[in-house]
Amino acid sequence: MSRLLELLKTKKMTLIVQLPENTREMAEAAEQAGADAIVVRDGEDAADIIKTVKIPVGVDISAKNPVEEKEIKAHDRFDFISFHFEALKAVAKRVKPGKILALNDDYTLDKIIGVEDTGAEAIDAAILPLSQNSKELAVGDLQNYIGIAISSGLPVIIPTQRVIKPSEVAIIADTGAKGMILTDKVLGDSAKSLKKNLMEYRLAADDLG
Repeated sequence: MSRLLELLKTKKMTLIVQLPENTREMAEAAEQAGADAIVVRDGEDAADIIKTVKIPVGVDISAKNPVEEKEIKAHDRFDFISFHFEALKAVAKRVKPGKILALNDDYTLDKIIGVEDTGAEAIDAAILPLSQNSKELAVGDLQNYIGIAISSGLPVIIPTQRVIKPSEVAIIADTGAKGMILTDKVLGDSAKSLKKNLMEYRLAADDLG
């Protein structure tokens, strides 16, 4: 089983850092500041990150649909892969790493019911349109996250499309979500800011017990 999936099942809140750049410096800063896992965008330097840290490393190819066979094999070395909603079902049986299903703003709850049939093992609830990114967390967001968690029956991961503060980590946990993907929107785009800000999220997650 994917190490990330084990964490999602056992921890109250798993912190996944999406690196702003695929560099050793960024990866090391994330690990040192308490990241449970790292996710990278597909790129030539992504494989080097796996050798740099001991925590799980995944790759996000959710922008691609469909996904070619050669791409699947190229990503076998990662702990998990994030797929586009429409791409996963066609390739799931050939994927060895953990399979994360990335939603988008076209999602509906009826699509999520029975989502395990797609081969998904967790859900990335990236449900906000770009026009709503970088705004503060809203009550409606929380209601949507609760609906996804209940309807899917799978571990749900909330990305920081909104500017979710460390003080709001407990609120996210109350929706039933099991993880968060922390991006440069909340961590900053330098190794120094990433490390400093991530430590605050680590403390908030650890306070959940």
